[in-house]
Amino acid sequence: MLHYWITIIKILVLRNFQNPVESGQTIKRTFKVRFFDCDGLRVMTAWKYPVYMDFMRWELIGRSKLYNAIVKRGLAPTLGSQKIIYRKPLKLWTKFDVVLKTAGWDEKWIYHLHNFEQDGELKAIGITRALIWKRDVPGVLSEIMQEAGISQIKEPPLWVKELYAKDAGIISDNQPVTKI
Repeated sequence: MLHYWITIIKILVLRNFQNPVESGQTIKRTFKVRFFDCDGLRVMTAWKYPVYMDFMRWELIGRSKLYNAIVKRGLAPTLGSQKIIYRKPLKLWTKFDVVLKTAGWDEKWIYHLHNFEQDGELKAIGITRALIWKRDVPGVLSEIMQEAGISQIKEPPLWVKELYAKDAGIISDNQPVTKI
């Protein structure tokens, strides 16, 4: 967890020394599979992929006008759901790229695609949806995006919306059991 917070702080500090990006721009960062990223078989373990996805979303926020629209206003970007498809493993000490693309947004959610690539090959893809909170109330995304310089809604592809269509039903169908 220490590495996570050091990296987030580093991203937010380095934002002052990097070229700004547009809020919906595709960005790419190269990482290396480190020893503690791996399981016993010397490949990156499944729980590390979301961490790298988080780093990329924070970099997009930090380097774009979203920083002022979200962080400086005391809002909290929060991950609502994520789906990951693993194709091939990333091996210990190898470099890989994470490419973050904003798939679109609606009034509540921002959808992102995270491609894990190595040597021109897709190793995994993560699809996320996130929202912006303030005091446990989701913010109106259109206002935030407008402040970041984006005036119109960009609908995500239909397959992305369908991927999350049943999430609320899954939650309501699986409430904790109070009596046994």
